[in-house]
Amino acid sequence: LQEWELVVLGKLKWNLAAVTPHDFIEHILRKLPLPKDKLLLIRKHAQTFIALCATDFNFALYPPSMIATGSVGAAICGLQLNDGDRFTDLLAKITNIDVDCLKACQEQIEAVLVNSLRQVRRQQQQSNPSKTVDELDQASTPTDVRDIDL
Repeated sequence: LQEWELVVLGKLKWNLAAVTPHDFIEHILRKLPLPKDKLLLIRKHAQTFIALCATDFNFALYPPSMIATGSVGAAICGLQLNDGDRFTDLLAKITNIDVDCLKACQEQIEAVLVNSLRQVRRQQQQSNPSKTVDELDQASTPTDVRDIDL
């Protein structure tokens, strides 16, 4: 059955290969002057941001390269590895994206994270009201896609 599906797709000349934001992460990270010991953590955070973007319809109009670049920028910013706008300008130059568009995308990604963390905090408060607000404020960025509660 699968072989026939491939024959039909071939005859129809359908290309099912899709470019995703994950395809751009390695290319972007290789061109950035980042400490080698932080690359794995940045990659995991960027993948988490990409997964969050996949849950929000606002990112449907962004090209995969923009989502990947914004996610890497948000990961670097969230880990406080950047010094101002230097990395944003460098990311824009590497990917040939307008700096203002990239900043807007990155801000939108960070807003999605904040909303996601608020939802988790509300769920935790509803399920376990004995925890104090200070304990819940210590939430951090999930570093693994499996940690995201969809």
